[in-house]
Amino acid sequence: MRIQTENVMFVLFIVGGIACGIYIVSNNNTIKVIDGCQYLKNYNGRGWNLTHKGNCTNIIHYKK
Repeated sequence: MRIQTENVMFVLFIVGGIACGIYIVSNNNTIKVIDGCQYLKNYNGRGWNLTHKGNCTNIIHYKK
């Protein structure tokens, strides 16, 4: 019995969607450090947001 190409593509689409969902859930609301500043990384449905937390070790924030 031969597997049809449409069925293979459908299965790959489903597997890819599940993998993408697992990636989003495991990386949502994590803390990322960029140049000594902490950012909260969350998914908004269209892409990723980085929200500055304010607790930094970067010297540029202490200059007046």
